[in-house]
Amino acid sequence: MNLRNGILTVSAFVSAAILPWPATALLALAASFVEPLMPFSIGLFMDALYYAPGIGTWPTATLYGLVFSVIAVFVRHQLRSSIIR
Repeated sequence: MNLRNGILTVSAFVSAAILPWPATALLALAASFVEPLMPFSIGLFMDALYYAPGIGTWPTATLYGLVFSVIAVFVRHQLRSSIIR
């Protein structure tokens, strides 16, 4: 189980460099089930990787990653505190 989680995490970071952004977003969302802060870290990595001065004022990938990370933390908390298991 831990090796699969590591492979999912590494593949999400590698996909940020070589795959289109929808594939990276799907891998980041899949990895958020294991590590809730993964979409935020992938977004931060993508904004740092593809930064170009003058393109935009807001780091959109980081902001979207933050939103999805907050949702993942909330869902994970609700699933752990559920009485139905």
